[in-house]
Amino acid sequence: MIRFFRKIRQQLFMENRLSKYTLYAIGEIILVVIGILIALQINNQNELRKDRLLTNKYLEGFARDLASDRAQLDSLISIRKKQRTSAQALIRFIESKEFDLDSFYNHYYYIFPFYRFSPNTNTLEEVLNSSQLRLITDEDIKNRLLELRSLYTEIRLNEEHVYEDRTVYLYNERTLDHIEFNGLALALNNKSFSESKDADVYREDANYFIEDRYFKNFLNLLDFNLVYIIPSLERAQGDCDSIIDLIETNLND
Repeated sequence: MIRFFRKIRQQLFMENRLSKYTLYAIGEIILVVIGILIALQINNQNELRKDRLLTNKYLEGFARDLASDRAQLDSLISIRKKQRTSAQALIRFIESKEFDLDSFYNHYYYIFPFYRFSPNTNTLEEVLNSSQLRLITDEDIKNRLLELRSLYTEIRLNEEHVYEDRTVYLYNERTLDHIEFNGLALALNNKSFSESKDADVYREDANYFIEDRYFKNFLNLLDFNLVYIIPSLERAQGDCDSIIDLIETNLND
């Protein structure tokens, strides 16, 4: 094709047909420009297609991570609410000086297991570290993800505070002198403390804790902290749901 156009150009030049040669040259330039524009358009479309595929990959990753976080939050909220119920029940036992041994220890041992919140932010961290946040063109999704990331940090800090309080109390010498760790197995397996071979030991220890101001302060502090932690977990739970809905709408569009 190029040889064909070159032959015409040479023929016009040799015949000294300057006006036609000029028009031909202009036409050839226009064709070249059109060709370049078409090539650029195709290239742009290919780049846009690649960006969209990468954007969808990230959005799908966000949705998977959030679904995983949602399941973890469901479980954690249930645990934290039960732990608050147990702390409040133990406080009532202390204040009334009346308690059932099995009920006391079922609540007692439930407040100590600690389940850390470990959100799955792999996709978001990948996007942030690779400077690809520009690909998330939906500002609502982008802002909500960043806000949720900040909320996760707040939750981790608050829960770390609870964990430290628990550790200080649980591994304090005065506590270790009055606690049977094998009682945890009884509580987990719904076994009776009052009918166990160590029932007298459990009752003696329970009476100690009922009179221990240090234990009551620990329970009050735990209850106080959970008042703030549970709503933040529920807020994160709702944010996960709403962001997943936004992502699904974006992917469908």
